[in-house]
Amino acid sequence: MILFPQPRSIVLSEGVFVLPVKDEYNDLAAFFRMVREGEPRIAVIREDALEKEEYRLLVNERGVELRASTDEGLFRAVTSLRQMLLRTGGRLPYARIEDKPELPRRGYMLDISRGRMPRVGTIKAMIDFLAALKYNEFQLYMEGDCFKYAAYPKETADFDCLTPGDIRELAAYCRERFIDLVPNQNSFGHMYTWLRKPEFRHLGLYGADEVPSTLNPLLPESFEFVCNLYASLLPHFSSEYVNIGLDEAYGLGKYQIEEYCRQKGKDVVFMEWLNKLSAHIRENYGKKVMFWADMIYNYPQSYRMVPKDAVALEWGYELIQSQRMTAHCIAYRDAGVRYYVCPSTNTHGSFAGRMDVTTFNIRTCAELASAYGAEGLLLTDWGDGGHPQSWVWSMNPIALAGQYAWNTGAPQDGESFKADFIRNAEAFVDEFAFGGAPLSRLLYRMANYYLLEPERVHVCTMCAKELTLPLNVTRYAHLFDMKDSGDDFYFDNVTAYVRRVAADIERLSFDELYRREIRLTAQMIELGSEVCKVKLHPEKSVREAGGLADMIDRILPEYADLWRRRNYEKGVERFSGYLLARRDELRALGGEG
Repeated sequence: MILFPQPRSIVLSEGVFVLPVKDEYNDLAAFFRMVREGEPRIAVIREDALEKEEYRLLVNERGVELRASTDEGLFRAVTSLRQMLLRTGGRLPYARIEDKPELPRRGYMLDISRGRMPRVGTIKAMIDFLAALKYNEFQLYMEGDCFKYAAYPKETADFDCLTPGDIRELAAYCRERFIDLVPNQNSFGHMYTWLRKPEFRHLGLYGADEVPSTLNPLLPESFEFVCNLYASLLPHFSSEYVNIGLDEAYGLGKYQIEEYCRQKGKDVVFMEWLNKLSAHIRENYGKKVMFWADMIYNYPQSYRMVPKDAVALEWGYELIQSQRMTAHCIAYRDAGVRYYVCPSTNTHGSFAGRMDVTTFNIRTCAELASAYGAEGLLLTDWGDGGHPQSWVWSMNPIALAGQYAWNTGAPQDGESFKADFIRNAEAFVDEFAFGGAPLSRLLYRMANYYLLEPERVHVCTMCAKELTLPLNVTRYAHLFDMKDSGDDFYFDNVTAYVRRVAADIERLSFDELYRREIRLTAQMIELGSEVCKVKLHPEKSVREAGGLADMIDRILPEYADLWRRRNYEKGVERFSGYLLARRDELRALGGEG
């Protein structure tokens, strides 16, 4: 593999041109500036007939020639050249490459609102990773408690988080790498962070004893509140887009607006809110909106009410959801609705991801996008449950999605699972992040630990989910009950399997911080597996309970230390709070309470 993502066309021939590698080449943006301003033996030719990101790269006995019509196209060419230089040590094989992206927009979205808030330096490292994979869009998902909103300063006065200056710095950093930093502020459902505060609760839809998570769209104060969020956030972004969320607005059609929705229709009420927000943003900020489309899946008549410049975000992360996307994509296309497809890293709710599901999900979304005219692919990376998973587990899904968004390749033939894409993505991550250590294949294996669990669970695993639920709670929604999950056999296999993979990982030489994060993940999976056994038979687990409580006491300080190395302090308490609760329950079970 000479290039990743795999280009559209590459023809190699006999011969090698030597171009000594310089230290400056390690910084992609700096290397681009050097080439654009004139680097000996690298000729740059403007060719207006090429598309915006299309490029030609030629290596022969005369040197290196790059052709592009725009700086953005030249940047993609330089990205490829830099990768070739670093991989070959400057001994470039003679080659002719003709390349351009499959999809116009190739994005990654990171949740920074439900626990883990990366610091600016951490985010810049992520941006560098995305740039090397030819991504051109990046979104930071926000609900609340993650940004210094000028309209509500007291809400974040007591802790550090991203500031307006940070956003402007990150936007500039993205622009240097031809990545569009798109604001992403939820503004209908998923508003729990705000609505749990007494001064905002009245803006929600709720029953007498409930904490609301959905805004009441009929209240003028709700619209004013959302507009204040936009006024605090949007001026610091240069993107022409803003993702306004609107997913999983579970209060719609209930509580205070039940009768209104019955008369007008839930879909109409949703579309009224979408259009109201879209008009406000267009008129005040000159931006176009993106929105999650799950609230209109079952209302195809609503597609005609989508604002003409809005982008629907078609998401689904499970096998069945991936299969259902075909009908949705066809409907968007036929209705003239602009849309993206949105697969997932699947790291939320599982600690390590579920890589067999993830590879299927990403491939299916990309092939549908190519077949039915999607404008982009947005890979989502969520933080449900306090965001306990570290970013090391997202890198391989990001690399694979980068390949599919740039070059989807031939449609799946029913046999190969496009294994070359998966293996090449792993090789890229090993090279980029792990000093060449063959680590990614082992991460893939560890991430599939859930296949040994007795039940399949929607977008999570049993071991991860059970750590967030009290010991006396055995049922999770309608999906499973630990009492019906067989015996210790299954979870003993999980523990043994994860220990074996972890031992194989420990033999490799790579970055120590990544090693600690992976080791901690293995320990949390093992802890979750053992807690599942306690739930199966608490009366038989009295002697083991104290040892598991001790295990949590060993995990907690390492969890906190690793968190602080890359992230703001705020948020660490969310998942560690679950661990503390399980520890205290285990102490009580063992007679120590």
